[in-house]
Amino acid sequence: MKHFIFFWSLGLVAGVSVLATEVRLDYLLSGGGAVTQTMTLEEKGSVQYLTIPAESVPAKAARLRIHHPVARAKKGEDGFFVTCNGMYGTFQNRNKDAEYQVRANVMSLFGVKTPMGALAIILTGFRYEAIQCVEHRGDQYSVYLQYPLYGKKPYEDIKVEFHQLGPNATYVDVGKAYRNHQLARGVVKPLKERVKNSPELAYSASAPYIRARLCWKVHPTPVAEQTAENEPPVIVAMTLDRFMRVVDEFKRQGIKRAEFCLVGWNTKGHDGRYPQIFPVEESIGGEAKLREAIKKTQRAGYQITCHNNYSDAYSVSALGNRWDGGSYLLRQRDGILMSPGVWSGGKMYATCPECMYKRFVKEDLKQLADLGFRGIHYIDVFGTVSPRACHDERHPLTREGYAYWTRRIFAEHQKTFGGCGSEGGFDYCVSNLDYALYVSNYTPGDKLPELVDRHVPLWHIAYHGIVLNNPFGATMNYKLKTPEIQLKLTEYGGRPVFYYYRHFRDYGTPKMDPIDLRCRDDDELVRSVQTVKESYDEFSNLRQLQLEFLDDHKRIADDVFQTTFSDGTRIVCNYRKTDFKLNGKTVPSMGYVALKPSAK
Repeated sequence: MKHFIFFWSLGLVAGVSVLATEVRLDYLLSGGGAVTQTMTLEEKGSVQYLTIPAESVPAKAARLRIHHPVARAKKGEDGFFVTCNGMYGTFQNRNKDAEYQVRANVMSLFGVKTPMGALAIILTGFRYEAIQCVEHRGDQYSVYLQYPLYGKKPYEDIKVEFHQLGPNATYVDVGKAYRNHQLARGVVKPLKERVKNSPELAYSASAPYIRARLCWKVHPTPVAEQTAENEPPVIVAMTLDRFMRVVDEFKRQGIKRAEFCLVGWNTKGHDGRYPQIFPVEESIGGEAKLREAIKKTQRAGYQITCHNNYSDAYSVSALGNRWDGGSYLLRQRDGILMSPGVWSGGKMYATCPECMYKRFVKEDLKQLADLGFRGIHYIDVFGTVSPRACHDERHPLTREGYAYWTRRIFAEHQKTFGGCGSEGGFDYCVSNLDYALYVSNYTPGDKLPELVDRHVPLWHIAYHGIVLNNPFGATMNYKLKTPEIQLKLTEYGGRPVFYYYRHFRDYGTPKMDPIDLRCRDDDELVRSVQTVKESYDEFSNLRQLQLEFLDDHKRIADDVFQTTFSDGTRIVCNYRKTDFKLNGKTVPSMGYVALKPSAK
């Protein structure tokens, strides 16, 4: 290993002693050995810039770690780290070594505060390869970035910005630094501006989101590669006639606004034969009935959209002439087709978004628009996975390229339907993302990863008021869940989402939450709509906050949190078993109060 001398150049930012013009680069080489270097940061105001030219990376480097001197602390020292997925920890006294890593960058953001200073760390080059790492060894904590290199030069320069924050910085300042960064670059625009040019988005921001899964084939499937002879039958949960009965009940109960999304309308139902989606599945009523349902829903004053998917493909799509053996599929480094799992359509193959865009998107959009859908169209998967690389020689794609073509797909849907949403909030598609079905898969109350103290709304500080969202997978159908989960939706400023037949896994351990909205008989249908009506009435008093930034979030007492929005509204959430008194007002146990700007 090469030895080095590490010089720190101390300065003063807002009264805090901060470092530093140099960072340490540790390269682990393929086959063993290591190289350590230092690089001087370029400083402009309170931002330090690191650029590692791709050509400067040592030959056969398998891994790179970037260490900033601010990002080290002794156990027991004041400070925190916060990762892009909202996991927040402090430098507690611990008796055993541990580490925590985040490999899927929901945002290109990492934050740390130690006695040396506070940083919002923003990844700007080779960003999708980065792993966010926290280690506790002995009496030391180290917070750093790591990049797998596989013995090859990066496909672009590695770039990181270190935004220096003030002495009283919290995770809120980390999130706001990123929000300001994204706004300043023009990557995103506030919802307040965008709704002026999109009546569909304006409507969506003021309405609960209702997903209705109509039909599917058995999942997990017993048949991995399906053909006309062995394809499992379709299981129908809700026909289009039954769906229209739900719409009637929404109207009867006085729900004035709702945005419906039909899931499993396509041939053979949800995850049936992608990328083949037409003809409309006959067992639920077929195309004529779908057109009738769309018109009826719109006449009732509601928006209606549909669910589609461009990230997965099944060999059974050959029955619709959309399978050619793999020319549009992703290949891994070893040349093998990438398969993320097995779903209703059989073995799932990951697709190349460039190929999907060029081969299928425009044809599908023309047919979907002709059906009459209008609103925030839903594309599955993309927003909940990191960009993938493709190693097929016919259409190689870096992770950056994957992100680019995904945004192109989203942009076409925005232009056609008035908006586009996806399954998650991964921000490589944020410039063309109007809604995230859920931001985090973490279930409030579950065991946290090692070194993590709690989950905080970092994503929401960055993107609330920019992207409509539901904070957790667990907060779908939240009115049927525990009081804690119900309260989390309000604390994080989420848009209510309900899901008819969310649970569709037919045997084994349920992947989807079995707490569902269902409409198997008329009594159950009426009760399901009553659940939505309760949420609608509550949301009607808070829906204006969907267009505001989430400007502050803090714990004001044990198990009591306050969220402040950019219009000055404060929501105080009480997770205690007893009521909480705040300036003469009572916050009920497992409840909240919303305080307008004039309230003390």
